[in-house]
Amino acid sequence: MSSTTRPRYQICLIGSGGVGTIASVVLTKSGLACVTTVLRSKYNYVSQHGWNIESIDHGTLHGWKPHRLVSSARDAATDENGEPIEYDYVVVCTKQLPNKSPVTDMISSVMTPGKTTVVMIQNGMGIEQEIISMWPENAVMSSVSHIGSSIKEPNVVLQIGKDVSKMGPHFHDGLDDAKSRERAKAFVQMYVAGGCSVCEPVDDIQVARWEKLLWNGTFNTVCALMRMDVGEVQRSKGRETLLVPMMWEIWRIANAAGHHMPESIVSWMAYRLPDDCSYRPSMLLDLENGRPMELEVILGNPLKTAKELGVDAPIMTTVYKFLKLEEWKIDQKI
Repeated sequence: MSSTTRPRYQICLIGSGGVGTIASVVLTKSGLACVTTVLRSKYNYVSQHGWNIESIDHGTLHGWKPHRLVSSARDAATDENGEPIEYDYVVVCTKQLPNKSPVTDMISSVMTPGKTTVVMIQNGMGIEQEIISMWPENAVMSSVSHIGSSIKEPNVVLQIGKDVSKMGPHFHDGLDDAKSRERAKAFVQMYVAGGCSVCEPVDDIQVARWEKLLWNGTFNTVCALMRMDVGEVQRSKGRETLLVPMMWEIWRIANAAGHHMPESIVSWMAYRLPDDCSYRPSMLLDLENGRPMELEVILGNPLKTAKELGVDAPIMTTVYKFLKLEEWKIDQKI
């Protein structure tokens, strides 16, 4: 590869599940990035066979691999010759479990202070502050992704929904806002060049996070609690009795926090899927399979914000308390 075609950015991507693998594909296809992907549980199989991908955005890919595949972030910290790598971006696509797997611990070996931008393609609210506290001079940004992508055993990625993402920086006192915007803009350019269906740059990424919480804080949590798919909750009238009132609680918390969403978004989010939708949200799948849930970042942190701002959220609080009991049962078996 000539110097004129060498990728411009070194990227380490951590968490190659359904979302992370498609992100690896996008960044690699851009031609602007050399992507090292950290894959833990499936490393041995995928390193031999690659990924077989069926994607609405990228077509059929057999035996696909990023530039480099490693089994740990520690291995990603150096190249094949043992020389340290200074990454331009670290992209985190893992579940957000701050009490079990803090992101700061996960990425510390691949961070260069003052250089590496952290990109969080993750669910939840209040997830960026620990990173900013740990590396106050580094840029931090989020990609809020709406994508239907999942892993089928052993190495099949099925993407049935188009990748629609909003991306933007988390502004903070340690870094000039212009630099945060510049690094976010470069990442968006890579994503667009790599074939993302819709990649919208936004200046207030927190609004985009609250918008997604209208789904994750309601459908995701209630489906898990009731062991029902989306269509079952809707047909049972749970949408009208639980989900819409919960959405208004979330809307009021966001509004009180200064992140204003149009009132029309509640109706759109509540009624955009048909009543025969058989989709089973991620928290329901986690609960059924005895895996930790993203409960704190999806409900716990927004409820803390509600308490600080004096916003009542009785339905969210009740759902959260019941799911805490479910979480306790899971923890007893781990």
